[in-house]
Amino acid sequence: MPEPTLGIVGTGRLGRAVRDLAVSEGHPVTLLDPRQPGSWDARTAVDAVVDCSAPAAVGAAARLCRRLGVPLVECVSGLGTEERRLLDGLSAEVPVVLAPNLSLGNYLQTRALRLVAEVVTTMERAGITGAVPQTAVLERHPATKAHRPSTTAERLAHEWRRHTGRPAADIGSLRCGPAVSDHEVRLMWPEQSLTISHSVTSLDAAAAGAIGAAGWAVGQAPGTYTIHAVFDDLLATMARAAGDGTNGKEDDR
Repeated sequence: MPEPTLGIVGTGRLGRAVRDLAVSEGHPVTLLDPRQPGSWDARTAVDAVVDCSAPAAVGAAARLCRRLGVPLVECVSGLGTEERRLLDGLSAEVPVVLAPNLSLGNYLQTRALRLVAEVVTTMERAGITGAVPQTAVLERHPATKAHRPSTTAERLAHEWRRHTGRPAADIGSLRCGPAVSDHEVRLMWPEQSLTISHSVTSLDAAAAGAIGAAGWAVGQAPGTYTIHAVFDDLLATMARAAGDGTNGKEDDR
């Protein structure tokens, strides 16, 4: 089965990383310059759109997906009310994957945080005083990133509150250093601490997630999906394949 054709919105670092990795994996690629959405009409042979642009271009990407009836993988972070409204409307017609952080490492970091939250809240319900630690989130991006705190940091704090009922004590932001980013969750008890950290040193990590999400979205029902829900489903599919010994391939017999 041929690889899906990807329409990539954005000519910045992430857009180029997605393009380069997609081409190396055999995906046909159509580049869509967000500065010239009027030129997109002639470039409609795509199976999914990956938006790596900016909030101002989200509307144009949503209109293209609606016109073509293809999924959108939305990688832009810091979306406002209007952009979210547009994506909500689009999701009634096509699959929309919300992916402000595309990396597998962030997915695993979030799962680890959930596990810690489950353990400490169980201990608290059992009557162990002070089981739930004070928690803070710290994120670092290069100085070129204007939005702060990052959407990823906000989601980590939200995840902690959702599972423990307690807000993060602080969400700290640093704008310095090299690309790409660092995110850590610091959990502090009076006598000990635990840090769950994740660092990204290459945008190839995000590009792999974007391409995987786009391939997954092709053929899915309309709706809004998170990138973590996509990873959940992909891992469940791999587990089933490993369990029946096929590794996702036909039996040779």
